[in-house]
Amino acid sequence: MKWRRRDVAAQALRRVTQLGVFVFVIYAAMGGVWRNYKVAHNSSRAVEMMEGEGWAAAYRLNESALALLGEPYEASLQFLGMPWAATIGGLETVDPILGLSMAVSTGGLSLFLGALGTIGLAVLFGKVFCSHICPMRLLFEVGQTIRGGLLWLGAPLPHLRPRPRLGGWILLGGLLASMSAGIVVWFFILPYVAVVAAIFLGVTAGLASGLLVIPVMWWWIDVLVAPGTFCRNICPQGFLLGMLGRLSLLKVRAIASKTCPPNCHTCSLVCPYGLSPRAGTHTHDCDNCGQCVASCPERRLTRRVRLPVLNSLVLALGIGLAAAPAIAEAHHNKGLPHYGYYENYPQVPVEEHIVVDGRWEMGATLFNFQGMDRRQATTPNDVKLFVYVYDLQLDTNYTGRAEFEFVDDEGDRVGSFYRDKVDVEMIYATRETMPATGDYTLVARLLDIDGQPEVRIRFHIELSTDAVPWVLLLALTGPLVPLFVLVLLGRSRRGRSRRLKSQLKADVAEIAAHRGIPS
Repeated sequence: MKWRRRDVAAQALRRVTQLGVFVFVIYAAMGGVWRNYKVAHNSSRAVEMMEGEGWAAAYRLNESALALLGEPYEASLQFLGMPWAATIGGLETVDPILGLSMAVSTGGLSLFLGALGTIGLAVLFGKVFCSHICPMRLLFEVGQTIRGGLLWLGAPLPHLRPRPRLGGWILLGGLLASMSAGIVVWFFILPYVAVVAAIFLGVTAGLASGLLVIPVMWWWIDVLVAPGTFCRNICPQGFLLGMLGRLSLLKVRAIASKTCPPNCHTCSLVCPYGLSPRAGTHTHDCDNCGQCVASCPERRLTRRVRLPVLNSLVLALGIGLAAAPAIAEAHHNKGLPHYGYYENYPQVPVEEHIVVDGRWEMGATLFNFQGMDRRQATTPNDVKLFVYVYDLQLDTNYTGRAEFEFVDDEGDRVGSFYRDKVDVEMIYATRETMPATGDYTLVARLLDIDGQPEVRIRFHIELSTDAVPWVLLLALTGPLVPLFVLVLLGRSRRGRSRRLKSQLKADVAEIAAHRGIPS
């Protein structure tokens, strides 16, 4: 049937958009890594030596795709940021809450003006950010499928539905807090901001971010205790978009010529927030996800765009704002920090050390080459060292003859090098092959100084091996297996049925509480 195909296509488009957001965030983070290699080497061959053929192929593919938009490096800078606050194809957008926070904390309006485009989108089409763009919404929906699997197994999960709406108060409190702490407070209030930041850190630095604590906490609450509570009762972004969307052009409406069966509550059962389009009480909280439209057995619900005079003016204003050049400044991370002494070299610092020994100060920065494909590298255990020696008495760098040696914890000499003078500027540089992971001491003997004093500095080097860390891989992927099983169970007919029964029980309890009927 035509209407059925249309609803399926609408839900498929929503899923594609949600997944596309994650793809965009990962791609934007990978762009920083790509730009580092581009500036440092501008060669896929160098990438192949460091990362292997797979990454080299990805480097070439990305460069070819960006070349279609102009100079690849400059084009890469047009894909930055996070959903709702990003640069996409040169069009800059700013998260409304982050724009407001910057306005109240700095007094500047540049970021707030950049948020006008996203505000216009909310005014025109309501809370579509929540249903189509917000990364946490997709995670919450996956969690509800897992909840269905737990219910399928007979887990006695409660379905709480708190009544207080705190989003406005949290928005006010966050704005006040940002006056002194800046926008960092929203990393702890808005889970989707924390998720995006964690993805960025994971891609660019390989770090497991503590920012995930807040999103994970709310996700488990949504799965185990109170489905939809954060989005409906807590989220300040949802509150703000709900207020902006009161005049939305796109709304879920009931077709007056059709009537609902007396005992049908399908729309409220499939709604993630338990709203009732049948009763017309859904307007302010509805995010236009369209699940109720697709599930209505009588085809009484529809999403329509209405253009009254006032909204037509708003539409024209929104289109004008969206077409206007963005004023907000783009912010991005160039990639890994350049701790070394060669500009734009894509280093991976292992450790930095500074030691003061009487008259002498010595500093050493170490970089390993474990990003290289060890199967192809001729010296997979190489490390690169940059060393400076400073004369505190004369207040100048020592740049003369020096002899360096590496000593292990047993006192055995494992390597050495000699220099007549510094290699680059005020720096001695060398690339050495280390025998194994462990602690070493770098001994510098200053040959042009009377008595040839020695300065020592200890460091630790970590050399990877070719062995596959099966235990670590199992520890990381093992927990995903039962979650995958729960998803399958939750998507089964029995899982969906039990989830709807849990939702219906919560609906009945809420109606009873509203009418003052004791449970």
